[in-house]
Amino acid sequence: MRLLIFGATGAMGVFIARRFLHVYPSCTLVLYARNPSKLPADLTEDRSVIVVHGQLDELHNLSKAMEGVSAVITALGPTGRKGPLYPANKPIATAYARIIETMRVHGVRRLVALTTPTVRDPADQFSLPLAFLRTTFATIAWNVVRDIIAVGETVRTVGADLDWTLVRLALHSSDSDPNAEVIAGYMGDGRVKAVSSRGGAAAFIIDELEKRAWVHKAPILSSP
Repeated sequence: MRLLIFGATGAMGVFIARRFLHVYPSCTLVLYARNPSKLPADLTEDRSVIVVHGQLDELHNLSKAMEGVSAVITALGPTGRKGPLYPANKPIATAYARIIETMRVHGVRRLVALTTPTVRDPADQFSLPLAFLRTTFATIAWNVVRDIIAVGETVRTVGADLDWTLVRLALHSSDSDPNAEVIAGYMGDGRVKAVSSRGGAAAFIIDELEKRAWVHKAPILSSP
């Protein structure tokens, strides 16, 4: 396997990259980074890791990173730090469209995309804690919410022919244990909560690459 990860400089991306190297030590991991200096040394110094420096709008570098890849994980996401100043042109959803088109050009079909419960699914029901989080976030960063929603729409429409899985994560605990249990389900199913273990979520995501139990589905991950 040759895996390409976008967003590996973020906390969740680092957990996923490390889990992949643990499970597949003889495989190749490609990390696409706008700022490679933010990658931890244990990743950049690993012989199985290739770092491609590039912006999300640089099609040449996107294509270079995609060469020979068998699966893609995107841990990209808008940040609420800019609040009301976040741009209205949905930059992350636009980047997803470029990534999906580049995947199609290179014949890459497997996509696991990280997002949040702001992206809705027909199987969802009402959940007061998750609805409260969504409403609160939308109040202070409406353009961020619009971008997150557009990411889900882009994966489901532009990437309709891909073997995609939308993994929805709410709040992350600092738990780094890859053996920490996580539950996959839907909003309001009586099982899913608002918090998940980073380590457990990373293990679930790497397992899902080949298990394919959630292709064309959008599970929410949470701790039990």
